[in-house]
Amino acid sequence: MKNFGTLFGYEMKKIWMRPMTWVTVLLFCMVFVYITVQPFFAAGGTTFTTVDTDGNEISRYLTGGERYRLRVEGARALSGQPMDEAFFQTARDTIPLDKTWFDKESYFYLIDPSYCDFYVEFSEWLNDTAEHYYTHHQNGKELSWQRLSEEDAAYWRDMEARVEKPYVYQPVLGPRMLMNMLCSSGLGMFLPLLVGLCVCGLYAQERRARTCALIFSSPQGRRCLYLAKTLAGAASAVLAVLMVVLAGGLTNLLFYGPWGWDGAIQLSPWLWGSSLPITMGQGILILLALLLAYALVCGAATALASVWSGSSVAALAVSVGVMLLAMVMDRSEPGWREYLPANLVDERGLMSLQVTNLCGVQLNILQSGFLLYLLLALVLAALCWPGWWRSAAGRG
Repeated sequence: MKNFGTLFGYEMKKIWMRPMTWVTVLLFCMVFVYITVQPFFAAGGTTFTTVDTDGNEISRYLTGGERYRLRVEGARALSGQPMDEAFFQTARDTIPLDKTWFDKESYFYLIDPSYCDFYVEFSEWLNDTAEHYYTHHQNGKELSWQRLSEEDAAYWRDMEARVEKPYVYQPVLGPRMLMNMLCSSGLGMFLPLLVGLCVCGLYAQERRARTCALIFSSPQGRRCLYLAKTLAGAASAVLAVLMVVLAGGLTNLLFYGPWGWDGAIQLSPWLWGSSLPITMGQGILILLALLLAYALVCGAATALASVWSGSSVAALAVSVGVMLLAMVMDRSEPGWREYLPANLVDERGLMSLQVTNLCGVQLNILQSGFLLYLLLALVLAALCWPGWWRSAAGRG
């Protein structure tokens, strides 16, 4: 065990002492920090004019960043209020619904910004009652459940019954932006490249140094080193992703604050159709777990290419190929395509109705997809062993 710990530490050091590893991780961190803060510093502005309650005309020039900050901070005033009939009625009485959009914006930015974010996301529901809002979404879910088997439909009805209604309003813009950063339109899209740049030389280094034959001369040493390499590659893939997520997540908390993390995911307009009884914070943790499982798959695929080709460049090319393939594959069809990273590691995964029966236990796609990714990573990692043995026997 002491020998394994030494080898593991050595392999981790080899990976993280490479300048390319640090440059890659720091570059990804900088990009996602920039994406997070960019709306708060958006250029371009408009002069807004309105009349206050005393009849005085107010005029002010506001940049895009100032308007966005007012939207974020103003919504906090409504935090914790149940979205019942009284809430919708107060919104209708407060917001000048009969005015033009520019007049509404002027009211939000110069008089009262508290309903700005709510209006942007829920304006189409202000012409009717709260009951209509909840009934409309429930009917939409019931319609989608009709395409399922009775057993699967019962599963989702049980999940829906656990969702507390009326929803409690929370300003979920911050968690939404972080969730978007994690998904297929953000880090999930470029994750194969991130992991590939970090671990593409995991096995190729021994091929270049021609030390494989020496390593394989000791049966005990080769097994121990294989396990150390496998664990170091997996740990490095996970660590690289966590560092990028941590940079983006801390920046998100700094600018958006802790508001909205305990809000129901149904408060996000992207997730109105979800029946999962979870909060935005829990949804982010679920997507993070799937992202880390996907990182293990990418790391194992890169390591497999590294050991069989003996080339870091070839291994990196495989990572780029995985990234491009995930981008171009058709993900609109139901069925097995729902397990593609672009669907699973995304808000689509939180909306999917896919249910798998595993040994009598019903698993939604988030649960079964997580297990599938872990299994795939293990299989790919196991295939590295015969490839490494072949390289030692054939080329030394």
